[in-house]
Amino acid sequence: MGAALAGICLAAALTGCGEPPASEDTERAESPSNVRTVPVTGMTREASAAEHIALLPNGEARDAGLIITAIRGGGFDAFNDFGERIFQTAGPVLTSMVAVPTFDMRGTTLSLLFGSDADRLVRGFIVLPDMQAIEPLPLDVASVSDPVEGVCLYRQGTGFIELALLHANRRATVWRMMDTGGERLSLSRTAEIALPFTAERCAGADGDIVIGSSTGGLARVEASGSVRADAQGILVSHLAYAELYGRPVVLVPLAAEGVIGVFDARTLEEISAIEVQSEMSIAGLERPGAITVTDLPFSGMGFSNGLAAIHDGEDGRIKLVTRDVLGRAVTAPE
Repeated sequence: MGAALAGICLAAALTGCGEPPASEDTERAESPSNVRTVPVTGMTREASAAEHIALLPNGEARDAGLIITAIRGGGFDAFNDFGERIFQTAGPVLTSMVAVPTFDMRGTTLSLLFGSDADRLVRGFIVLPDMQAIEPLPLDVASVSDPVEGVCLYRQGTGFIELALLHANRRATVWRMMDTGGERLSLSRTAEIALPFTAERCAGADGDIVIGSSTGGLARVEASGSVRADAQGILVSHLAYAELYGRPVVLVPLAAEGVIGVFDARTLEEISAIEVQSEMSIAGLERPGAITVTDLPFSGMGFSNGLAAIHDGEDGRIKLVTRDVLGRAVTAPE
């Protein structure tokens, strides 16, 4: 293995020694209708200046899942689902972040993070929980010449990960990452997608891409560049794509209203808004910001079918909601 790929932490993982900017405010011209309430299930015990959140369930040890935040000003926080901070580590300022919980490479299952940094470069990281470290992933990014406004997971398959990179001038490109046996993981461009506006947030959606912008709105775009659906008048600082009880939805935190807007991912019509209320001694969600959802099992506390994690700009905590509870609220008849 080449020297670039064989740094101390990464080499330990690959050889089996280690186990596996925008404001948070999102505003709308009108208050959301059809507000539904759900109870908060948990929260982090310490505040985190989180710009972005990623979830890393552990399929081999459910109690070892991690909630990773990219910290405003640079670095990472790592929490478990009981709200305990497991470790904090240095890192770059990220303007977007997405998790790939499992990627098999050279006989080892790795947990990876990808994102864009303040220099508008695509970045990759390997998470090493046993070493309480998040280390750079050696990516061959020489072919990515255009500045990157945001990064999201477009698709994942056997032996590859496809990332969607957002660029200025209303463009997105799709890049396939593979391990070709060299010192660095290769990135090759597989597609370019014309967008209706320049976006900073995105999510892959069955071959399409859902995009959002703090100035441009919300849209679902086909790989051909055709706009499948759009929703005007929505300023998007964060978004998450999820399937809840068979219904694909886009979740958009609306910080000014203190709720999470729920949109049908096929048409982008508004379904409802979710208000996360306090439960027992756990404070509710007051000013939602960064958000992410997983459908993978995430240890105990009712998270066996996944969870949603949302940063609260009011108290700096990450608020957790079980995916089942969220799904029932979204799909319940009016």
